[in-house]
Amino acid sequence: MENASVAIGVVLLLLFIVPILLMIFTQSAKEKKHISSLKKISIDHQMNLDEMELTNLFLLGIDQNAKKLIVVEPQRNMEFNVIDLNSIHESFITKRTVPIPGATKNKTAVTHISLELMKNNPKQRVSEITFYDEDDNASLSAESQLFLANKWNDLIQRNLSA
Repeated sequence: MENASVAIGVVLLLLFIVPILLMIFTQSAKEKKHISSLKKISIDHQMNLDEMELTNLFLLGIDQNAKKLIVVEPQRNMEFNVIDLNSIHESFITKRTVPIPGATKNKTAVTHISLELMKNNPKQRVSEITFYDEDDNASLSAESQLFLANKWNDLIQRNLSA
């Protein structure tokens, strides 16, 4: 009876642990593939990335010496955009909110967070990097994405031409 209980316990343990380990392994392999793709794109454009970021929505990389930013969108068949920060005049974060029904005044819910990159002459948007969209299931929490957007906005602003 004791051996049967141990065997059942081991089988049940494996039933719960194996799927978790499999999920961790596949996620790790996916991240390595994305990092490798980002590095390949950077090498193709003569860039040496100082900082990289991997999220569900995009991959970001910045070369502070060349003052270039790479934005790769894995959900769009690894489409990428290399942005020359010398041509960017300003960057800022846009945050859209909506009032929460039935809540007290000034209570809002964030629906969209993005980082806007603008040219000066003529004033036009070069790129918009969406960090959070309420309608997108791949986004993490709005607070964590706002933190990430602030981090990248600071990095970009340090590399803009004055």
